[in-house]
Amino acid sequence: MAEEAMMRSMYADADLLSVYKQRKKILNVFWLITILYLVYCSAWLAYYITLPYNHPMQELCKGAVFCMSPVYVIALFPLMGIKFSRVNRYYKALVGFSHGVKNVEKNYFYTFQKHNLQKDNIDVTFAIFESWNKHKQEWMQREAYVDKEKPLPDFGSGDYIQYIVQSNFIVQYRILGRGVLEFSEESDEDEIEEENGEENVQEGGDTLTTETDQTQETQS
Repeated sequence: MAEEAMMRSMYADADLLSVYKQRKKILNVFWLITILYLVYCSAWLAYYITLPYNHPMQELCKGAVFCMSPVYVIALFPLMGIKFSRVNRYYKALVGFSHGVKNVEKNYFYTFQKHNLQKDNIDVTFAIFESWNKHKQEWMQREAYVDKEKPLPDFGSGDYIQYIVQSNFIVQYRILGRGVLEFSEESDEDEIEEENGEENVQEGGDTLTTETDQTQETQS
């Protein structure tokens, strides 16, 4: 059994700093576009005020502002509605990983499973563990999340893992033993053959019963 002395972290301070800079950069672009839009509208408003009553240029001022408004909204939608929303949620998730309530668990690793699933707006890979339930006296599956933007931990089937989860994300882990548990599973073909064998036995038993009944009727 190979045991790691220290816990490995899935996230570093550099990750939080990088996401923070991305978030700040997007906000700077947002404020730049917004300020330019307000300056544009203010300039047309100032020009509109200086015009005499019912001057033909008043319609031009209104049209210029009305046309620019949807352009402003369309330009900001992919920036703020999609990109910033994703970065901001990821930033909040990393902050939560640093300061949130964490749970420590020890289980036997089984396999990784990839699903088209997002948790807290983060693409995740499932880490499947097996744990022994003392009350039910049976093995239970335990699922935890691994951030897809991070390399998968070096887990092998049957490894005994100590890991820390926050919001069900693995944030730290330590391999306590390699290949401690061996998983034995029947293949689908074996299961199908067993089911077919049971059906044949049942059918044979029904035929034997029918023949016995006919013999009894003939003798009587």
